[in-house]
Amino acid sequence: MSRYRRTSLGSGSGYVPGEQPPDGTHWIKLNTNESPLPPSPSVGPAVDEAVVELHRYPHPQGEPLRSALARHHGVSPESVILGNGADQVLESCFRAFADPGDAVVLTRPTYSLLSLLARLGGARVATVPLDDGGSLPEAFATTPGVMRLLCNPNSPTGSWVLPSDVAGALAGVDSVIVIDEAYCDFAPESCVPLLADHPNWLVVRTFAKSYGLAGLRVGYALGHPDLIADVAAVIEIYPVDRLALAAAGAALADQAHHARIVEMVVSERGRLIAALREAGWDVIPSQANFVLGRPPGGDAAGVATELRQQRILVRHFPDGDHRDRLRITIGTPEQNRALLAAIGIGT
Repeated sequence: MSRYRRTSLGSGSGYVPGEQPPDGTHWIKLNTNESPLPPSPSVGPAVDEAVVELHRYPHPQGEPLRSALARHHGVSPESVILGNGADQVLESCFRAFADPGDAVVLTRPTYSLLSLLARLGGARVATVPLDDGGSLPEAFATTPGVMRLLCNPNSPTGSWVLPSDVAGALAGVDSVIVIDEAYCDFAPESCVPLLADHPNWLVVRTFAKSYGLAGLRVGYALGHPDLIADVAAVIEIYPVDRLALAAAGAALADQAHHARIVEMVVSERGRLIAALREAGWDVIPSQANFVLGRPPGGDAAGVATELRQQRILVRHFPDGDHRDRLRITIGTPEQNRALLAAIGIGT
């Protein structure tokens, strides 16, 4: 850290991503919540076709993908904004709705990037602990703040709140509500159908998880056109490049492949949870593409080290409330069997 760093950033190192080993090095990678399957076969040809237009800027609003997403979700194109990954969309929400010194309300636990984004914009963070099981406490609605952010399903626990319960808990709240649904395709329902009745809600989605496009960084938000215009006023110009637009458009059009990814994750998630629990692990119920579990004895760091020695990566968070747990991304059936075998669980 240099002596020139902004005081408000503190001395931390910012967001710490999961380990990314070099491509082609034969690791079983279950640490960053990526898709267990590659994207739709139609993505490659769509990207090849887009290459010839790389001397031109992409459409500033991300057409034709924006309109395709609007049709997919049953909203107007003016209710959609695209970004360079959902993280850029979330960062733009802080820029659009929180002045320096304003309070924003986060849950505990939540996606660790959110508090960093607040600090980057000079906002203050008010943290509300989730109830047992992940339900929303009354304080999430009553704590003063210009914006409230909810990851549903939660990161890093995978817990999920029924959309009607979200609406009930936040009824009458007069602030912007940002609902990060990065993992929602693996859950039973989305908050998107409730947007028409909640003009202060924004729902943020991504192509990284259930469409297998983590490497191309395409995210978007849905909401009332006035809120979308606020985010558009602060997001960078041309936020999504031509290749990413082409890839995401092709992936969105192939809903059969998308369904295969979701079905594999949901099926394997149930099998993995059952096997871990039978072996004495304490696993939080998950509606995401990962599980958060405590191994018998609670030595999560030791188990992560042993797995890494066998070239299997899982995520351990050494600080905070979950230091005795591991977050394990749902892999293919073969990867999950290898994981269970490596920790001494027969399948």
